[in-house]
Parts: sequence; structure tokens; C-alpha cells
Amino acid sequence: MLIANPIYDTVFKYLMDNVDIAKGIIAAIIGEDIVHLELQAQESNVKVDARLTYYHLDFIAKIKQKSGGYKTVLIELQKSNNATDLLRFRRYLGEQYKKEEEIPAAGDTFAREPLPLITIYILGYYLSRTLPGVIKVNRNYIDLLAGEEISERNEFIECLTHDSYVIQIPGLHLQMKNRLEYVLSIFKQERFIADDHRLKDYNYEIDDELLKKILKQLEKAAANKELLRQLEVEEMAYREYDSTIGRFERQLEQKEMALIEHKQTIEKKDKALEEKDKALEENKKAFEENKKAFEENKKALEEKDKYITELLKKLKME
Repeated sequence: MLIANPIYDTVFKYLMDNVDIAKGIIAAIIGEDIVHLELQAQESNVKVDARLTYYHLDFIAKIKQKSGGYKTVLIELQKSNNATDLLRFRRYLGEQYKKEEEIPAAGDTFAREPLPLITIYILGYYLSRTLPGVIKVNRNYIDLLAGEEISERNEFIECLTHDSYVIQIPGLHLQMKNRLEYVLSIFKQERFIADDHRLKDYNYEIDDELLKKILKQLEKAAANKELLRQLEVEEMAYREYDSTIGRFERQLEQKEMALIEHKQTIEKKDKALEEKDKALEENKKAFEENKKAFEENKKALEEKDKYITELLKKLKME
């Protein structure tokens, strides 16, 4: 089956514009039952030029919980082929924490509230070859005093922390045993039709209804001449970006990372100085205590000598 390569932003956007497919893919990744999914944003506002946009998707999802209730969360999905996107992800994540969403309240009214956040990162490169292809960063509530896990959840904690899912596409080693593996198989970078890697031959056996929908959409993308032209434009824009702005951005990112490391070094030195000052204070206190003990021992010895002297005088008199 000939399909368009979803590693490209243009193809990925074409795929995820189908809300049913988006709901199925996200549900497979987070392992939750999504009963409703609403697309909030299709791409960021930061553009290199008219052809290249940093791409992300924001969804509001209503999730059915295993306990029987429902929860509403904000899902941020970002796909990147650029290994220098760390600080951009951090900045964007900060913006997400500032957001308030309009959700149904009592009656027909709506309220604006911050929502719990789930992040999904689909990366076209390795973070680490020793890490698995699909990683879930899970939050647990732990009673540190009792050393026990807590099942209760709290809105304050939920809105200030988040679960995260990281997918390293080059590290995907799939056995096609479950829905998640079926979904992720579309990202495998293999069996390309040409050197440009825009189209590929999908050859896994299809035994999943969601995967059939996904492949049908990607097959349509592969036959869409306008979309394929956009892929060429996307490639050209990335090459131009990488040779101009990308070089300066990497230098800036290296400087920012160096500043972070410098700050961490200063904090470590400050902490070491604080510990040294504390140790000096404790040594001073110990010295004072030893000095006091010495003075007390000296006084005791003097009294003992005085007693012995007086005793010897009495003996001589007798």
C-alpha cells in the first residue's frame, strides 16, 4: 500500500485533521477512553517564512475514567524532526500552563478554568539510544511519611503537574501485538519509494479498524498532488531555515543551555558555601563547647590540687 510519510508536518496535519483518527491515535498513546475530542489549535504562530511553521496540535479531551467518572484535560501534541527543539518545547509548555479554557458549568453557563495537561512528543530523532522507543513519564502521589501510593487526586496538583509521553521514531521496534503498535507502525521510516522519503510502501498486515482508517487517509494523501507539492515546499523551507536561522538558533540555544548550566553551577557553589559556613559554625560551636569543657576540667583539677595540698598540710601537722 502506497502512503504519504507522516513524519512530514504537512502529512501529519492532513492525518490529524480527521478528528476520529486524532481521537483514536491519542487514545492509543495515552491508554485512556476518550469520549470527546475538540481541536483547539492546528499550528503555532511562529513562522520562519510563509512556508514553514513550527507545528503542534492542542486538543481538549473528555476522558472516561476507570472509576466511572469523567475528566477534561488539555492535550498538547508536538511532532519534531529537529533535535534542537528543547527550549522551544519548554517555552511553549510555559504558555500552556497560563491558558484557561472554557468548559461547561452549571446549567447552560460556561466557566474559564485551567485544565490538567497531558503532553505527547513524537520525535523523528533519538533522545537516547539506550531509552526505549515509547516512554511514559507518569506521576504518582506518594505519602512520603507512610511510604505509600495515594489513589486520591487533587485539582491543585493536577493543574500544576502533568503526564508526558515521548515517542522516539528511530527507536520503534514493533511486534504488532496491540493497537498502539499498529498506530505507531505508520511512522516507521522504511520502504521508501524514492530518495526524498515522501512516499513509502506500507507492508504490515492490517488487523485493526483504526489503522485501516489511518492508512486510507495516508493513501489519499499520497495521491494528492497539491499536498505532495507542499511537501517539496516544506523540505525547501527547512533547508533554507537550517542554513540560515537554524544555525543562529542553535547557537542561541547553546548559549541559553550554557547559561542554565552556569546558573546550576553557581547554585551548587552557593550550596557548597552554605554547607561550608554551616560546617564552620558547627565547628565553632564544637570548639566553644570543648573550650568550656576544658575550662571546667581545669577548674576541677585546680580544686583537686587545692584539696590535696590542704590534706598534706593536715597530715604534717599531725
